[in-house]
Amino acid sequence: MNPKFLLVSDPAQPLVGTFVYGLVYQHKDLIRGYVKTHGGGWYHKDDKAKVMTLYGSSGDYGEPDFRFLDRIPRELKDYTFIYTPFWGAPEKELSLEGVEWF
Repeated sequence: MNPKFLLVSDPAQPLVGTFVYGLVYQHKDLIRGYVKTHGGGWYHKDDKAKVMTLYGSSGDYGEPDFRFLDRIPRELKDYTFIYTPFWGAPEKELSLEGVEWF
């Protein structure tokens, strides 16, 4: 099992993206029902430092489009989100302004 994430939208709200993540074999294992995907990748969750590092891209769904980072699970509220195209590359902190914590 691998730490993977996707950004997905419900067809009823196609412009509102939800961050889904988990330990899965394939990115498609994160999908429940019919959704629009906006890319994905891998993650490293550091619970001690409260940092969620997102990196890479999904072979099936492409690079993550962070314009669709609108909703994040509440258990990650105090985490800083960082993105890097590949592990070890320069990192960029993602803005969480306006994010809905559900």
